Amino acid sequence: MNASLRLGLIGDNIAASSSPLLHLTAGELTGQGVRYDRLVPAELDCDFDTLFDRCRDQGYRGLNITYPYKERVCDKVQASEPLIEAIGAVNTVRFSAQGAISYNTDYSGFIAAYESVRGKAAPGVTTLIGSGGVGRAIAFGLGTLGAREIRIFDRQIDKAHGLADDLRAQFPNLTPV
Repeated sequence: MNASLRLGLIGDNIAASSSPLLHLTAGELTGQGVRYDRLVPAELDCDFDTLFDRCRDQGYRGLNITYPYKERVCDKVQASEPLIEAIGAVNTVRFSAQGAISYNTDYSGFIAAYESVRGKAAPGVTTLIGSGGVGRAIAFGLGTLGAREIRIFDRQIDKAHGLADDLRAQFPNLTPV
């Protein structure tokens, strides 16, 4: 099968990632030839911005973005919807004629998982440990699901405060502390 769909994962410490197997298997199941590359900037002797631009210019159709680049990539993409821009973290990028379009499947996946277990029940008071890319996505997911209070803990207090400010702006009925 010819690998006509070129995809990749940009991140650090991704040697054990299952993403390549997942995408190759999905390609096989749908009859689509897929090439999925692990892309670590330091191993390719470049920085994140150079690698991202190289992928765009070399015909990659999409990228998964992981630690520590989920927040950094936001300056290089167009948000697929306003809430994705508000989250301030991206884990999926699709290249198209319209440019690099961003998505956050941490956000949508969290909501789907929550609803599959709890249905439409609001989360109530929750505690969130970590306010990086995934933490931001989960916090916005909790806000979307109707949480009334989120207690945010992070070793980087400024990041926790920044997330709380962003949540207040997006969800007026939510109290982040």
